[in-house]
Amino acid sequence: MKIALNQWSISPPNATLEMCEEFIKMAKEAGYQGFEFCFNDSAFHPDKIDKEFRKKLVELIKSYDMCFPSIATGVFWKYNLGSPDESMRKKGIEFLRKGIEAAYDLEAKVVLVVPAVASPEIPYDRMYKLSQESIKSQAKYAEDLGVIIGIENVWNKFLYSPLEFKRFIEEIGSEAVRAYLDLGNIVNLGYPEHWIDLLKDLIAAVHVKDFDTKIGNITAFRHLGYGSINWEPLLKRLKSVGYDYFLTVECPVTFDPTLKEPKYPDDYFKWAKHNAEFLKRILEKID
Repeated sequence: MKIALNQWSISPPNATLEMCEEFIKMAKEAGYQGFEFCFNDSAFHPDKIDKEFRKKLVELIKSYDMCFPSIATGVFWKYNLGSPDESMRKKGIEFLRKGIEAAYDLEAKVVLVVPAVASPEIPYDRMYKLSQESIKSQAKYAEDLGVIIGIENVWNKFLYSPLEFKRFIEEIGSEAVRAYLDLGNIVNLGYPEHWIDLLKDLIAAVHVKDFDTKIGNITAFRHLGYGSINWEPLLKRLKSVGYDYFLTVECPVTFDPTLKEPKYPDDYFKWAKHNAEFLKRILEKID
């Protein structure tokens, strides 16, 4: 397995596209082999990143002997793929298609997708069906471009059982729709081992961050080694099911509760390097 750094872990709130080279350089210096580019509906909107800029990004990251293993986004929290509001759902599908295109242009294997966001107003079974339909509508396009739609397990009150999560993906019936497994997101709800064992070869990509179960709420996410996850046996388990792609660190610097005003780039780089070194020590043990 190799290691990558998610853009959110290294970018300040006022980040701009022009800072991408700085982010990639920092990731390289911190010891990563890949960088997960993140798009949104504002400064990093796919429409603002033309083909020429994407080509330059690929050339840039290759010059550092790195790659974009995947791309991520938070837009699907806003543009719910399982919403009965057709205009909202269509906007989400539009971003899904743009994300697939961006992944292809950046030579990334996976685009992260939050499948739906539950609410009391949306019947669960309807949301389930609408979400599947939304994702399925772009599955063939993803297949044609050689991009995987990675369904991420998140705190969206949807698909909280690994059995249901697996069924949701398999029912879509596309080789281009697989799992983007976030190990830290599981810990407060269940056991990562169960998800690894059940999903197995459906796992296309993996996010890593720690979680403190003694706190047990949204403030409990931590940098690697500062939470409750026993990482060595967990990564051994992941390796045993045949996973051999990137472990992407998604640990924003603000996971350190002692930092009231994180200094950029010093604190960002410090934590990025810590997480890289932490993973490298474990991977050396299990290889």
